[in-house]
Amino acid sequence: MVRVLIADDDPNTRYLLEIFCRDQAGVEIGFAENGEEALARVRASEVDILVTDIRMPVMTGDELLLAVKKEFPAIPVVIMTSYGSIEDAVEFLHRGADDYLSKPLTKDVFVHRLMRVVERVTLTQEVRKLRDSALDTTAGRLIGKSPAMLAVESRLPTVAQTEASVVIYGESGTGKEVVAKTIHELSRRSTRPFVTVNCGSLPETLLESELFGYKRGAFTDAHADTPGLVDAAHTGTLFLDEIGEISPAVQVKLLRFLQLKEYKPLGSPKSKIADVRIIAATNRDLRRAVAEGIFREDLFYRLNIIPLELPPLRDRAGDVALLASYFLERFNRRFGKSVEVESPEVFRRLEAHTWPGNVRELENKIEQLAVMAVDGIIRDADVEFSEAAERSPRAKALLSTGPEMRTYREEKRAVLDRFEQSYLRTLLEEENGHLTRVAERAGLDRKNLWQLMRRHDLKSDQFRAS
Repeated sequence: MVRVLIADDDPNTRYLLEIFCRDQAGVEIGFAENGEEALARVRASEVDILVTDIRMPVMTGDELLLAVKKEFPAIPVVIMTSYGSIEDAVEFLHRGADDYLSKPLTKDVFVHRLMRVVERVTLTQEVRKLRDSALDTTAGRLIGKSPAMLAVESRLPTVAQTEASVVIYGESGTGKEVVAKTIHELSRRSTRPFVTVNCGSLPETLLESELFGYKRGAFTDAHADTPGLVDAAHTGTLFLDEIGEISPAVQVKLLRFLQLKEYKPLGSPKSKIADVRIIAATNRDLRRAVAEGIFREDLFYRLNIIPLELPPLRDRAGDVALLASYFLERFNRRFGKSVEVESPEVFRRLEAHTWPGNVRELENKIEQLAVMAVDGIIRDADVEFSEAAERSPRAKALLSTGPEMRTYREEKRAVLDRFEQSYLRTLLEEENGHLTRVAERAGLDRKNLWQLMRRHDLKSDQFRAS
């Protein structure tokens, strides 16, 4: 989504431009009444493209252009004015403006010129994503040499070459999505889309429209025909995370799609066809859910053709050190650091933990240690968990020696908690609760961000402007 901010003190112009841009896909429009307000929003990282009038109170568009180009030269600026000339246009372009529009504006001209800039910004964003992924070529790879993980890995090539539906079972954080992506990448569909939907995070009506799309007028805010994720995954793979959370009504429609490869967008009388392979994941026992009447038996048998069980991290002997080394190397690249581990005792302390949050918890822990390693060294005293975890039978068996939890440690843990909460609150407030932008700025994926927010009892709705 490209965020466009339009700065103009005339409410009629703002209303007109809002109408012009209402149906433009991939564009999020915001407005500022003067240059000072616009600059504040640019500094808060809320803007990808700035469109500004020249004559405004408080700060003129000319002053705004100079300030933005000085502080944020990569942000495109489009100038609008009713009083311009060819000489003015040339002068503004020399000062760094990307385009120049004369008022009165028409929809065709404004939208055409704006979308040219949007396309350029979109291309830049895609190049940045490709560059970042090139720096992390091992992301998404299955890592582990424990017998439990090797047993799972040995099955994946065979599973990938079929078209059968797969259900991946495992506790939260065990890497179910990584396994799903691996199956997709090993399959004949590897060059086609891999589309993910988290069924547990969406209410029933929204999940249905997200999956199958909707027609214009299907509900109050349906201003245009919108394709769903099933359509986006056509010829590829659709990954249904937390499949055990879907409602009975959506279960019925998903069953029809699995049986016939046929579905109806919300509000449409006509059926559509999509060639999609389904991979699902859950941390629930679906057989028990069927027995309890929560999950349809016929849907269970349609989905559960190939079940895969992922072991929890506590049952993957020796894999913690491998994963920790991998994550540390990854965060060093991401943060431009060269953090090192002082001694094998660090890995021994990590192995001693039971990891209720599994691989996701370990990843968060290594990121925390990398960020807090001020002198570039992770010491065994830095690896701290709750007192209950430190004194568990597993920890005692693996840690023959180890200092007791002290007041210093408790205080340090409290400081770190306060830091995490303050950091998340600040980003959420600056981004108005927009989780995608918060995740990008924090260098986290949405799942890790959500895990941190849940730990600190933070909800995005609290930070959304009314």
